[in-house]
Amino acid sequence: MMEIIELHNGTEAQIAEYREQEILEYQGNPLIEALPPIYSQEEVIDRLSMYPPYNKEERYLNDHQRVHLISRLLHYFQAIPIHLRIESSISRLIRTGYTYRNPVSSTYAQTFVDNWNNIQNKSFDKSIIQTGQTLSILGVSGVGKTRTLQRVLQTIPQVISHVSYKGQALNHYQVTYLKIETPFDGSVKTIIYDFMYQVDLLLGSNYFNRYVNSHLSTSQLMPIMAQIAKSINLGMLFLDELQHLKGIKSSSSAQILNFFTALINTINIPLIMVGTPKAMDVLQSQFRQARRSTNMGNIMWDRFEKDAIWDLFVQGMWKYQWTKEEIPITEEISSILYYESQGIADIAIKLYMMVQLRAISSGKEKITSTLIKQVAQEELKMVQPMLNTLKIEDYSKLAKYDDLMLPNIEDYIEQERIIVDQKQVMNSLQEGAKRKNEEVKLIDDAVFRLGMIGFKNDAAVKAVQKVISENNQIRDISQVVKDAFLLLNNNEKSTDKIISNDLRTIIKKGKEQQITVYQALLDAGVIKQDYPERDVS
Repeated sequence: MMEIIELHNGTEAQIAEYREQEILEYQGNPLIEALPPIYSQEEVIDRLSMYPPYNKEERYLNDHQRVHLISRLLHYFQAIPIHLRIESSISRLIRTGYTYRNPVSSTYAQTFVDNWNNIQNKSFDKSIIQTGQTLSILGVSGVGKTRTLQRVLQTIPQVISHVSYKGQALNHYQVTYLKIETPFDGSVKTIIYDFMYQVDLLLGSNYFNRYVNSHLSTSQLMPIMAQIAKSINLGMLFLDELQHLKGIKSSSSAQILNFFTALINTINIPLIMVGTPKAMDVLQSQFRQARRSTNMGNIMWDRFEKDAIWDLFVQGMWKYQWTKEEIPITEEISSILYYESQGIADIAIKLYMMVQLRAISSGKEKITSTLIKQVAQEELKMVQPMLNTLKIEDYSKLAKYDDLMLPNIEDYIEQERIIVDQKQVMNSLQEGAKRKNEEVKLIDDAVFRLGMIGFKNDAAVKAVQKVISENNQIRDISQVVKDAFLLLNNNEKSTDKIISNDLRTIIKKGKEQQITVYQALLDAGVIKQDYPERDVS
């Protein structure tokens, strides 16, 4: 069981647990030994894949409940070969970066002294031979870059606390990764401040407030950032939204990439750059000029091909079906779904969600090829230019579309939920009116029967209403009358009245007194004499 401590700012840090390393280069380095093990492909698949809970019986829940259940599809994640490649690359990069940064080695402390001299000299030493590496992951919006990185990074504790190593004190924090975004303004200083801010969020430090108003130049801040990165034993740095460099001056983008090259070379921190195809031009034109010796690997992430991997993805997704009529996946449906999403995972999942929502809100409760086409045509308008470009395979125009907003599924869910709610409200109103009419009739009939046996109208109404309110499942007139009679009969004040007004009791007493039924009823005041008595004397 891994031990977790909470830092003073609420961040959790895992207490280091050291594992023996089979690879020679990784042995004797607490920063590497504290990392999770190197996983096999089977273990990676198990750790990355995510299958939300699902029960077929949920398809019979109410419409407004099923609308909520469909959101579970947003958590669906099927591991595929490119995910395994990215996990393996990250696993190697972080270990390679730590190989030359061992806190128990004699050279570890010296690097802090050297960098302190850089801070004093207000310079950034770029002369050190680099050993760090970079990895760029480029793909159109929606293929799953961000989600995959999240899943991979969730297998690595972000903050590790070292207390002792092999009997020696080792008071270090180890931040395994940090993510920052490429600034729109192309400013290296913005990147440095963002870096400081992210470190403060994790460790509760105060670097950002200390330096943001310090009026130090970029060249003065660069060695400070390097010193911070060393002190927190940073494992990897993620630079997201790399395509932002495309929209700024060439000199600014070159300055940023030069800065990261120097940072990699100086403190051996691997850099992982993530972006859309727009970023490729920047990498090719600027990064190679910045440092031709940089060992850079590229992962070009394309959409799904219509092959066995697509089938695996769709089949895993298709079981999450909440329409009342369950439709099996067919080659026709799979092909249409591929055509309309062009194999882009995010669009495929959201289109499938929208189709189910439409099937439920419309009352059709069935997924069809026609419905998939209709929903795609109506709801994917914002991304149709990009999808059409992919359909005709005009890749020269693709880069201009890769930043388009993907379907906002939350807005669509809300839109369909309102339709479902409106239907539900109307159904409820109609059902309510029907129940009310039935209830009024039930009360009238029960009161009439109680009146026939001598109960006053007001008392009978109250008794019947009480019986129905306490058990609104009763709809049998005989049961209502019986329960109301018992309720009234238990009222002592009405007991004498019930007996005296009960026709059966009056008639029985009349027989006992040997008088006619007419005379008994007349004497009891139940009936009136229609003519005055004549004097027969």
